[in-house]
Amino acid sequence: MAPPSDPAVLGAGTPAPRTAGPYRVTVEPSGDSFAVRPGENILAAGRRAGVWLPFECGWGSCGTCKATLVSGEVELLFPEAPAIDPRDERRRRKLTCQTTATTDVTLKVTRLGPFEERPTTDRVAQLVDKRELGPGICSFTFALDAPADFRPGQYAILELGPDLRRCYSMDGGPGDEITFVAKHYEGRPGSTALHALEVGASVPIAVPFGDMWLRDDDSPAILIAGGTGVAPVLSLVRHMAERRRTHPVTVLYGANTPEELVCLDELAAAVAQLPEGELVPVVTQADDTWEGRRGFATTPLGEIATPAHRYYLAGPPPMVDATMAVLRECGAGLDRIHVDKFG
Repeated sequence: MAPPSDPAVLGAGTPAPRTAGPYRVTVEPSGDSFAVRPGENILAAGRRAGVWLPFECGWGSCGTCKATLVSGEVELLFPEAPAIDPRDERRRRKLTCQTTATTDVTLKVTRLGPFEERPTTDRVAQLVDKRELGPGICSFTFALDAPADFRPGQYAILELGPDLRRCYSMDGGPGDEITFVAKHYEGRPGSTALHALEVGASVPIAVPFGDMWLRDDDSPAILIAGGTGVAPVLSLVRHMAERRRTHPVTVLYGANTPEELVCLDELAAAVAQLPEGELVPVVTQADDTWEGRRGFATTPLGEIATPAHRYYLAGPPPMVDATMAVLRECGAGLDRIHVDKFG
């Protein structure tokens, strides 16, 4: 995950001083309990102890991990988390992925995992290859200390420094190596830290998160990638080809310039393996040598979108919001839209 705004800012802001710990979290109605270290988010602490609280995105965007605080005190690590609602405070609802315990705590949740679609685990990732793909855009290949299981289209959270956790989508399938595609944005701590990594550097990583994975049906599909959102879309298209999907698949790939359409050749090769595949690159700026479409990816999307399609969408917030407006206009149901929204 990584475009005009830095990918998922995790642990951002200036938290209040943390008190000593660890503290105990007890979960109702199951009675499970686990320890939380000072500054550690409750979701991760529970998962490592084998207590799978509900979750999806892992960084405070979706709200799936909200739990009711029955007793005790907690501290919010990321006050700007998008999923926070003013009503949450009145209802004592807490984002467990962005909250730590400051006393012993009791939480009430609706269900417990583990969850088949997100077998999230902790790994150590060593950077083994770093390549420039376009203006300020690089691919980063990491070798894992043990294989990781995930679905094409999902993403990982990298710990790039103290209170500096960022989300990036994999461009391939599960195994003992993973590759991310990310653009460098000056002045953004996560982006700067990632691009400053030298080959041989190691970072802790948690994988997988997210809900943008291939659904097993025969609906015609439209995949929309904005900028470095090409990584999860490329992963999905390759997966479709491996599964020999024969339904119509249209891939819309938008960027500012042709030079920023990184991985275009790889994406074209993957789409070519689909019997009913079509790739439509779109740029906002280009000279007269550009023979493709100009403008935004939402323009060709509006020409072909129907309620019958299934949609997979990855990109920066402005692009995602504009795309969602088009899909609402065409009558697409939310259950048919699967999104990887950056930052």
